[in-house]
Amino acid sequence: MTKTYIESCFFLTPKRAEQSLNRIRKIGDNTDYQRKDIRYNYKEENDKVFLFVTVGSNAPQKILLEQTEPSDYFLRDYFRCECGCRVTKLYLLPDGSCFKCKKCHNLKYQVQSFNKSSKHGKIFLETSRILKLMNERENIDRIFYNSAYTKRFNKWLDSALELGMVEMVREARVLESIVNTNHRKS
Repeated sequence: MTKTYIESCFFLTPKRAEQSLNRIRKIGDNTDYQRKDIRYNYKEENDKVFLFVTVGSNAPQKILLEQTEPSDYFLRDYFRCECGCRVTKLYLLPDGSCFKCKKCHNLKYQVQSFNKSSKHGKIFLETSRILKLMNERENIDRIFYNSAYTKRFNKWLDSALELGMVEMVREARVLESIVNTNHRKS
């Protein structure tokens, strides 16, 4: 039996559910914005909000949405898994039809499956971190705002520097100074 890792699973967060529910209100589409085989609906019953998630042609899964007040300034949304745990992510196995927490699915991160102290483990860990960083960069649409790097891109550059990508970060800083200089001249 092959092990399924968290990285290979689709996950649902309260924010993603909210974005999909907003699609229902705005354009009448109740499918997930990335996976058209997943559909959402919601219903309020007895002062509780339930999210109904349908995967493919399976029966809808009823998931309780909860809010807590960890501080005076904001509310935090959670799901209540069928095991009773309050979680911020529910996972769907690659060929699955039911969302559950990582404990119910017995999921672990891929980096937990090897010895990080061994020579090969260190290489694998560094390679996986670089790949993750490159995937993050792919999702940054805008790197400049008013002739300066965005906060998000600066944070990405800091992470790249931590991983030893010194030359790339140096070149990015040179480009930023050139753009700043040209912006001030005009």
